[in-house]
Amino acid sequence: MSIRKILSKVYQIIKQGGYRYINREFINIYCWFQNKTSPLESIELVSIIMLSFNRVEDTIFSIKALFRFTRLPFELIILDNNSDEIQKQILKNFVKNFKNIKFIESETNLGCARGRVEAVKHAKGEYFLFVDNDIVATPYYLENLIKAINSDEKTVAVCSKVIFPDCLIQFNGGTFEQDNEADIFELRDSSKLFWKRNTTQVSDVVPWVPGGSTLWKAKYYYKFPIDEKMQGSFEDNEVCIRIRNEGYNVRNCPKSVTIHYHMNFKDSQFRLREKKYVEGRYDSDRTKAALKRYFEVHNRIFIFNSEEAVYGFLQDKSRDNIKKFLNQNKKKKN
Repeated sequence: MSIRKILSKVYQIIKQGGYRYINREFINIYCWFQNKTSPLESIELVSIIMLSFNRVEDTIFSIKALFRFTRLPFELIILDNNSDEIQKQILKNFVKNFKNIKFIESETNLGCARGRVEAVKHAKGEYFLFVDNDIVATPYYLENLIKAINSDEKTVAVCSKVIFPDCLIQFNGGTFEQDNEADIFELRDSSKLFWKRNTTQVSDVVPWVPGGSTLWKAKYYYKFPIDEKMQGSFEDNEVCIRIRNEGYNVRNCPKSVTIHYHMNFKDSQFRLREKKYVEGRYDSDRTKAALKRYFEVHNRIFIFNSEEAVYGFLQDKSRDNIKKFLNQNKKKKN
């Protein structure tokens, strides 16, 4: 091995250690002091729902943080989306030591929307917390979510302020605009340092909330269920439109911070090790199905400026070509 390769490997190890331990503990200390809130009473059970598909190291890392910082009665429901057998067995061996974990195996990869719909069937809590398996909890994340969701009877769901391991915000809720033919979604406070005062500081009604670290009132989930026909993408955008159309709302919660260990923050070999995960994450067939389903239900073009792979299957990503694609599908259906 050359000196260059050795130095590159050492750099990757130091970088990943900084993300996983140094930065994370700094974020935890910040949240201990800045997000501290009074204890909650009368919470019978929160159902935390997580999907897993390979990435077993990240899944276990996420589970450990949930058990470290979740101070309310909870059950953890893990639905495995047909991970490779070795990774699945590692996860099964880990979770069997916890009495309040339900591990469900799917024979196929159901994708995000269908996977969550299936997992919810096993939930018994008065709240449903959807957490991605590369999301890591911090102090008081859940208490603040519950306080925010109960601040308004009409609030259906509340999302955390999700940050990347480099301390920049991924999202703090979402923004939404419309033109004469399209619904245009964006992420609020994206790319800002999470502690800066120029970010949203108090819980507020927002047009939509991403689904990777989001608390629902169970009674409202059944009123506004996730549309499993959205398959692997954008089910959170779609359901928020239905919620708003019925006169209900969703909120952000800046005092609930979670860390997203997105694959862009993994070492240089991650995409090779987790090739199956990457291919599933950017499955163009599921993306096409979601875009078609959104157009079918809302008769609007879906635009998401922050999602890098939304129109990756189209060589020409112009609005005119998107309309052509959707209208061709509509004609075929008719």
